[in-house]
Amino acid sequence: MPYTLPLAELLEMNACDAIGGDYYMPDDPDMLDFRAAAVLPDKRKDPWYPALVEDIRTHGLRVPIWIHDGEINDGLHRIAAAQELGITELPCTDEAPDDPESSARVYDFATKTWSQQGWAPERRH
Repeated sequence: MPYTLPLAELLEMNACDAIGGDYYMPDDPDMLDFRAAAVLPDKRKDPWYPALVEDIRTHGLRVPIWIHDGEINDGLHRIAAAQELGITELPCTDEAPDDPESSARVYDFATKTWSQQGWAPERRH
């Protein structure tokens, strides 16, 4: 069942990888702060991020942020966009998305690269 949380509270939560449950793996391997507030600048670098912001500006935030054990498992791009747009209360859920692999950017430890599985304009968030 979705519920809302203040943006300020979400910014203080740790960000986790939705697939492996490990802490977020930033592009900067020396990053030690895993709070959402520290991760968001990295999220804003993705080439499709401006389209996400525009989609949320037009249609609102329609997919809840996935919270598991008090940590953010999916939704960091949406949190970044909400912050940019001045949205102060965000929908959240403790229920995993139907297909978490399609809703998260996945880090491949073998190749040390990210897959581009994040938000796409055809997937309305």
